[in-house]
Amino acid sequence: MSEDNLLVINTETEHSQPVQLEPLPLYDDKHPMLSKEIPEYPTQSLPNQAMDTLVKRLRMTMKKFGGIGLSANQCGVFERVFIIGTDDFEMVCINPKMTKGSANYVKDNEGCLSFPGLYLKIERPSEIEVEYTTEKGEVKKQVLTGITARCFLHELDHMNGIKFTQLAGPVALRMARQKQQKMIKKIQRRKR
Repeated sequence: MSEDNLLVINTETEHSQPVQLEPLPLYDDKHPMLSKEIPEYPTQSLPNQAMDTLVKRLRMTMKKFGGIGLSANQCGVFERVFIIGTDDFEMVCINPKMTKGSANYVKDNEGCLSFPGLYLKIERPSEIEVEYTTEKGEVKKQVLTGITARCFLHELDHMNGIKFTQLAGPVALRMARQKQQKMIKKIQRRKR
């Protein structure tokens, strides 16, 4: 092979130029990725650039679509990681687990970015004990309550291939889908 056929990469230039990150695509409820259980992530490799980049892109995607939780598999990424939070609070959860749930259950509304405009009353424990690894490789154990517990469990379901529609009864799901369709039609009329 002659020297003129060699591909030369200037590594100093590569590192000095900032990489422009973009939000990830968001898959809808029909995508098969949402029905697959995601295997454990090798946490001994943390921290690493790939996970840092994924977390940044998940954060961008969640904000773009106005969510408070987003799992990697909702964006076509087959990694056991999700983020939950707002501008004031955020949790990055790799290999999340619920280790204990309270006997007290609360039924409340939930929505999902992969099911736009669909809201269902889902029953979940009011308090949970959880364990997860951060993107820095730190193992965290916490007690979560309220919307944080609900969001954690919703995203954990995504990691296990469970859609929140599977947790609702058939009548409640049918009524919620009818409301969703009315909302979609209303939005479409406004755009005309």
